[in-house]
Amino acid sequence: MNGRDEFIGAISSRLGRDAVPHKPTPLVYRHSVHTEVMADWPQEEIVAAFVDYSKTLGVKVIECAARQTADSIREAIADIEGEVLIADEPLLEELSLMQQLAGERAVKKWDIQSSRAENIANAEQAAVGIVAAEMALAESGTVMLFCRAGAGRSVSLLPATTIYLIRKSRIRPRLTQAMAHIQQQDGALPASINLVSGPSSTADIELVRVVGVHGPVAVVYVVIGDL
Repeated sequence: MNGRDEFIGAISSRLGRDAVPHKPTPLVYRHSVHTEVMADWPQEEIVAAFVDYSKTLGVKVIECAARQTADSIREAIADIEGEVLIADEPLLEELSLMQQLAGERAVKKWDIQSSRAENIANAEQAAVGIVAAEMALAESGTVMLFCRAGAGRSVSLLPATTIYLIRKSRIRPRLTQAMAHIQQQDGALPASINLVSGPSSTADIELVRVVGVHGPVAVVYVVIGDL
């Protein structure tokens, strides 16, 4: 028995348990307000709520069909100079973004065969990072990111502008649905899970909001229909 097991075992003993449970006992909620928010809304209304709230965060939102994704990205970055870094993710591969953008400007992909230092250096040099969101939350204009081998957090954190691709069908009401989705992974979780709501900002100093302190200055959500 290691120190962790001894610590948790002592707590279980004080709670009157004979053994440490295999997993936490589910909470029994007296009310279920957290599951009722937007529960009866059609998907189009949930998407509209996500778009509207995201705009209040200072996010540029573009809605398009999947086949128009590359054109929408071109529109979003038309006035931005510098390299583009694309995450190595299935959705971006399905959309052929690397091939469609590479002929017009310098584009790199997060390369799992390269070293961590090299990938991070590419992210630091990139003007634009493009990643796919695992899910988006309408209530708070939030995107949920699963960071895997081909999609390190640096792709969306270090460039001055980050573009998140979001499938309309994966926009859910709120954090309740995000946590349920994580539980459904059945232990096969990514290296990290990040919930991001718009561009990085802080109002710690005299309540003056400053954008771009801990991450990208500009954020674009490209909401696409299913392929």
